[in-house]
Parts: sequence; structure tokens; C-alpha cells
Amino acid sequence: MGLEIQKKKDGSLKSNWWYGRFEMDGRNHCINLGVEIKGRIPKTLRKQGDTAFECSRTLAGAKLKELQSEARNTKTAKHHLQELYEIKAGEDIALIPLKELEAHWEVIPSKRKRATQQTKRQKASIRQFREFIEANFPAATLMSQITRRMALGWMKDINDKGMSATSYNVKLSLLRGIFEQLGPEAGVIANPFAGIPYRALNTVHRQPFTQEELNQILNHCDPILRPVVLTAMCTAMRRGDCCRLKWESVDMEGGFVTVKTSKTGEVAEIPLFPALRSELEHLPRVSEFVFPEAEEMYRTNIHGLSWRFKKALKNAGITDTVVEREDTRMKASVKDFHSLRTTWITMALSAGVPMELVRRVTGHSTVDVVLKHYFRPGKEAFKTALETAMPKMLTGGGEEAPETEAEDQKSDDSNQELLKKIRGLLEFGEDLEKDAILRRLAEIEKELAA
Repeated sequence: MGLEIQKKKDGSLKSNWWYGRFEMDGRNHCINLGVEIKGRIPKTLRKQGDTAFECSRTLAGAKLKELQSEARNTKTAKHHLQELYEIKAGEDIALIPLKELEAHWEVIPSKRKRATQQTKRQKASIRQFREFIEANFPAATLMSQITRRMALGWMKDINDKGMSATSYNVKLSLLRGIFEQLGPEAGVIANPFAGIPYRALNTVHRQPFTQEELNQILNHCDPILRPVVLTAMCTAMRRGDCCRLKWESVDMEGGFVTVKTSKTGEVAEIPLFPALRSELEHLPRVSEFVFPEAEEMYRTNIHGLSWRFKKALKNAGITDTVVEREDTRMKASVKDFHSLRTTWITMALSAGVPMELVRRVTGHSTVDVVLKHYFRPGKEAFKTALETAMPKMLTGGGEEAPETEAEDQKSDDSNQELLKKIRGLLEFGEDLEKDAILRRLAEIEKELAA
């Protein structure tokens, strides 16, 4: 055990750096000491070299002693931590290797069942973190060995790659949560991600489509995509919920679609609009899924669906689909499949549909989410909706024009005639059957409406 020079078979240097070999926990360790070999190298290390060589040997020896001392101190600290943990918890510390971090994360309890796509994205983030540590801090193989400097290095690497603030914050939240949940069992003294600030969000909201754009999109969708897009237009469901829609969720007789949303787990109740009903009535029931081809594509090649929708937008002449962002080099999508959900909500609220009914359809738990992220009327639509709802005196419409005397008289005569009919119904009501009375009242109601 001691200093080493690594050479090739022909005797030439394999590396220009000193290596140190030492034993710990019954295992031999050989590491690069970071000290360059200089001067004339003797045939063996038992012999003395020139002054430059001996100076580099002295520096390497000092570095090796420093590492050995640090390793012994670390071992002692780990031993004391182990004893402290056993006293407090009555069990051993579970040393969690970084390569097993994904598996341990999967068993952490979650408030809601994790969606498949969400799980894939989060496991990818954990894998990227592990690969970063392996490439930059190879000595750290356990969760308990991750330091604050390593955590900051990982977050800086993400930031330098031009990732958006939203993605940055999601990854930070994920790793912070993992160390918070698993740390106490893995011997982590302090969460290395705690206190790292989130980046300020510069949210770019999706924009709704116009009615003309919706018609153009439908006209340019391929056979697999078209019924899925129509479903999104009529129900405000997310892409995954549309693709995985099951026949058991569709009540053709009652005229409702009832689904448990994949993202929030909330139950959404959606009226079956005539356009969607007509589409569903002509579909064969060959699977438990309403759109089996779209469901398979969503499950096996989700990018295929994105490509098809982008192609439909391009062929429909809709080009303002992305915008530049200030906080990242990546562009933000403002018109995509999810914009169909924004469109439905914006149209419904602009038309005066009560917020509570909108939330029953979308499955949102709070009003804030709907208003902040989905209600995006254009200026003209916003203006029209306000002018329709607000008093005329505020919007500048003035008093409604008074009816002419002839129109007044005509209206009075019509009302008098209807009153006579109602009076006659009341006078002879006792001689009529209940059903007959109801039918006559319905007729009178229609006449009043006309």
C-alpha cells in the first residue's frame, strides 16, 4: 500500500499522474492523487530520482496521507451516525445506492396515483441526476454521500442547458422530496437540496382557437386523430383522457360522459354534445376503448399523436403556434392539443356558463386554476362578453329604443289573448285530466316564448 506509477507493458507511462493505494473496510482502493509526475523517473520506486521527481513524490505522499486521514474520519463519523440512528430508531441505516434510487422512489407513498407519463418523466429526471453524479463525482455512490456542492452542481447543469423555469422547478422539487422522504432512513444528515431557491416563473399561457380554426383543424385531421380531437373540442378532456376513453364511461341514453381524470383524479361529468354523440354512434365497439388505435398510439408512441396534430395545424394554415421565451432558449407552445381544453373553457365562461358547471366538466378543484391558466378570451370576445353581461348604462349602449304604439298594442292584444286561454284552463281545470292540463300549459308556455 502506498504510491504507484502506472506504466504500460513497454515501460512507458500509462498516466502522467501519481496514484495512491490504500485499504478501507477490507477493500483495496486505488485513486488518482492529482499530482503530476515530474523529472527523471528511476527504474523502480525503491530508487531515488532527480530533484524534480522527488519533489513530486513528496507532494503525492502528502496527498495520500491526507486522503487516508479523511477516509478514516469519514468512517468514524459513519460509525457514530450508525450508532446514533440505531439508538433512536432501533434499526440499521439503509445505505441506499444511487443506482437504486429510482426503485426506492417508486415505493414512496403519493397522494394520488402517479400517471404513467408522469412516472416516466420523473424516473428520467432521477436517472439524469444519477448520471451527472457518476460523471462528475464518481466517488459518491450512496445517497448519504451527496453533498450540497453536488446538488448545486446538478441544478446549475440543468440551468446551463437552457431548461425552462417550470422544468427546473419540477426537477428541484422532485429531488428535494426524495431526500426528504428517504434521507432519514439512508443516513442523510441534511437534505442537500433544502434551501435551493426555485426559479421565478415566466408562464406563457396557451391561447384558444377560434371557431373557424376549430372547423379547419377537424377538416385536416387524419382518421385516427379526428374523433379524438372532436372529443377534446366537445368535452375539454386532456389528450390522454380522450385517447383512453372507455365505452363504460359513455352513457348514450343519459347523454353524459363521466371520467376520472388521469392528472388530478377528480371525477368530471360532461354533457354529450350532439356532434360527439353522432360521431360515437357510428363507431364500432371492437374494444373496451372508444378509440383503440389512438389508445395504442398514446401508449406506445405518444410523439406520433403530437406529430399528427402539428401536421393538422400546419395544413389548416395555423402558424402562430409557438412564441419565444425570456427564461430559456426553448420556444413555448401556445397552440397545441391542450389548447382545445383552453378553448372549451374560454367559450363556456364567455357565454355565461357558471363556474361551478365548468369545474364539473373540467375536473378542476379550484377556481384559481381555471381563471389563471385556462380562461384566455381574445380582446374582442372579452369585450363582447362584458358588454352583453353589464348594464347598458355602463357599456355605452344607452336605453333600448322604445317600441312603437302599434307594436305596443299588438303586444298587449297578444298578452290578453293568452290570459284568456289561461283563465279558461283554470275554469274548466276540474273537468280535465292531469295530463291534459299539463299538455295545455306546455302549449301556452310555447306561445308565451314565441
